[in-house]
Amino acid sequence: MSIKIRKDDSFGFALSFLDVLSCGLGAAILLLLIVKHGTSLVPVDTQEDVATQEQKLADILDGKLAQQGALEAQLAASSQDIQTAIANKEALASSQDQQLQNLRAQLSLLSSARNDLKNIQEEVTSLQLQREAQFATPTLEVEEEELGQTGQLGGIQIKDDYVVILLDRSASMLDHSLVEIIRLRNSDAYYRNNASKWMTAKRTAIWGFKHIGEGKNFVLLTFSDTVQDLDGTEVELSTTLTWKQRGEPGLTLQKVANTIQKVEAAGPTDLESAVTLLKTLEPLPRQILLITDGLPTVPGQRRLSAVKGCPPSKNLTAKLSSNCRRNIFERVERVFRRDLTQTEINVVLLPLEGDAAAVRKYWELASRHSGRVLAPAPNWPPI
Repeated sequence: MSIKIRKDDSFGFALSFLDVLSCGLGAAILLLLIVKHGTSLVPVDTQEDVATQEQKLADILDGKLAQQGALEAQLAASSQDIQTAIANKEALASSQDQQLQNLRAQLSLLSSARNDLKNIQEEVTSLQLQREAQFATPTLEVEEEELGQTGQLGGIQIKDDYVVILLDRSASMLDHSLVEIIRLRNSDAYYRNNASKWMTAKRTAIWGFKHIGEGKNFVLLTFSDTVQDLDGTEVELSTTLTWKQRGEPGLTLQKVANTIQKVEAAGPTDLESAVTLLKTLEPLPRQILLITDGLPTVPGQRRLSAVKGCPPSKNLTAKLSSNCRRNIFERVERVFRRDLTQTEINVVLLPLEGDAAAVRKYWELASRHSGRVLAPAPNWPPI
């Protein structure tokens, strides 16, 4: 079957196609007209916008100027502080110079005062020596007259040969009271040497020497933390003691008495070392006259901490208990029991305040060795 196309139908199709093209072209032209072409124009600011911007710039400028002013003020203040610091430093330097000058002046005055004090001390020492020289000879003369030749001191009979006199010269021999001992220990040597208790102890030693027979054998030792002979020379524990004879050069009553009077009391009490030296004598002593005031405080060459009941040796300020001192004394008793069994021991005890056990312990020691214990009155025996 064939289809026939009519002439009118072809014309209508062509016309429709042209309409479509025309519409498309018109749309394109319309689009080109709508879209902007060329350079965009910036709208010109209005007068209000310019005024606003000027105000903002003015505010920013004012802020910067304010910051500049603050910085300038800080700079001025810092400059003032620097000037003040410089002025203070100069004033301090000037003050230090003045203080240095004052210090030099004070040192000069101190040096002058020290020289004056030294001169005064020399004058005082000279006067003391003159006073001692004035009273030395009369003292011995009174002793000869008042003590007589009995050789007895409250029941203690001095043997005339092989006698040992042990004089305790520790600081506690200055007085019976601990408070007074401390006061005297810090006083002038003249007051220490003339303390009542110490004078009694020295008189007793002189009395014991006086009643040793002329030409007879004796040893006189003083002890505190060290042992010394009559010349004041320290006796080492390794020394072998020898007997001296009364009447030899330098061993007369007057010279020995004057030497004893010059002995000073100081230091702790080491009785063990003194007794240990006595066992080196040949022959052994027949009699010991011990002049002391209490139990010893030093255990010979042994460390204090090694003795039962005693504090460590490093604790030098510790107060020794009664138990500690009794244990130290027992060491002395062992030396007597072992090496001096046949020696008579007599004790002149000048009791120390707070040492109640001393009387009983020395009484027991003297009793075992056929001796006596005497506690004399102050300033006795008279010299």
